Amino acid sequence: MSAEQVAEPADPPRIEATWQWLCQAVDHIGRPGPGITFPLAPASEDGRGPARCSVLVVPPLPQSAHIARDFVRTTLADRAARDRIDDVAVTVSELISNALRYGRPPDGAELRPALWLAYWDSWSCAVCGVTDESDPGPVAVEAEDLAESGRGLRVVSALSDSWGWSPRADGGKVVWALFGL
Repeated sequence: MSAEQVAEPADPPRIEATWQWLCQAVDHIGRPGPGITFPLAPASEDGRGPARCSVLVVPPLPQSAHIARDFVRTTLADRAARDRIDDVAVTVSELISNALRYGRPPDGAELRPALWLAYWDSWSCAVCGVTDESDPGPVAVEAEDLAESGRGLRVVSALSDSWGWSPRADGGKVVWALFGL
């Protein structure tokens, strides 16, 4: 599995175990149907699996980022401080917006980004991942001072402890971000 990591992680083995678990879950489950939210019970004999992983398939609508933020706040309500939950929610909003803007499948099929959110009680961290159908990885750009867009990945980098992306086994990619809780 490959990833392009933007930030240097504080604990590389733990960081790698979390995002790799999430990427493997994405590949194993495949593309969930639209409008589906469901929890995944971790199946990990090595103890590296999360306490819980939930999936939300968001519709390709302008309010999808809002739906995703609410999902994060509900899922992590009892797991972290409000400020940290807000960091995860803003990051998810940026990743969903990018998936809706740039994640179109090459064949023009319907766009169905999915938000994957996993948390580890034993390591006190969470990983969010957003899948889309486009193969190219995300690219941070320099936005002009008055530009209304172009800063999303810089926001992700500033709010998360680590982030990166990985190609999916059946095409597309997952862009993930890790947060200490």
